[in-house]
Amino acid sequence: MHRSAVVLMMVLLALPTLTGCNKVKARADLKQGNEYYAKEQYRAALKQFQQGLERDPGATFAWRSVGLTALALYRPGDAGAENAQFANTATSAFEKYLADYPEDDKIREYLLTTYVNAKQYDKALVYLDQQARANPADPQVQSYKVKILIQAGRLDEAMRLAQRQTGPGKADSLAAIGMESWNKAYNDPALNAEARGQVVENGLTAIKSALDAKPEFFEAMVYYGLLLREKAKLETDAIKRQEYIDTAIEWQKKAQELRKKDMARQAEEAKQKAKTES
Repeated sequence: MHRSAVVLMMVLLALPTLTGCNKVKARADLKQGNEYYAKEQYRAALKQFQQGLERDPGATFAWRSVGLTALALYRPGDAGAENAQFANTATSAFEKYLADYPEDDKIREYLLTTYVNAKQYDKALVYLDQQARANPADPQVQSYKVKILIQAGRLDEAMRLAQRQTGPGKADSLAAIGMESWNKAYNDPALNAEARGQVVENGLTAIKSALDAKPEFFEAMVYYGLLLREKAKLETDAIKRQEYIDTAIEWQKKAQELRKKDMARQAEEAKQKAKTES
């Protein structure tokens, strides 16, 4: 037999042994990773988990450990390159894990949260679209999408989506848009008068729609008044400006009345509960 053929056959015969050896070493790596993780030595744990997967790519269950360890190292709000890498490592690992273990709801939650915290908003929205196709009856998906669009600062898109919503979550979505509109109008120094006015008008429209759907909505009442005050600041006509302020005060009073009503109801419920238990 030709020498090269002999060498090739020897290599092929050795492959099962090498593969088995790698799996044993991989299990040792993963075990060591678990020990480091338990001691909160996350950098060392991450290295061991990744090494174990390099040795045995078939151990896809370990992607869960990689993701959780990278997530433990990640710090939301830190814009550093290393921190961004931890976020990418976590989301990539969770994606790979869920490809083989799609029923793990907790990891699905971690994946979505990490997308949002890392400001990977488009990935979060794509993920929610996939969830909507898989669970078309889930009423929460659209609400989540609205919240993510709000956090991304895409208020116009959030408004269009919220207006298409159905069910009890619609009022909350619209109110959230109104609240963020006030926050932007009040706190964003980059807005000129025209842009600020448009933000305020959009916020008022969203809050009014929320109140139409849910009349006794305390937070919506409060922010409706706040938005009217922002509108008054932009008004050059003194009479109209005072009208907006007066209307804002009316909504403030409505909110206060509702709060008193709710507190009285809660006190009565507590009283009745105490009687029942005594």
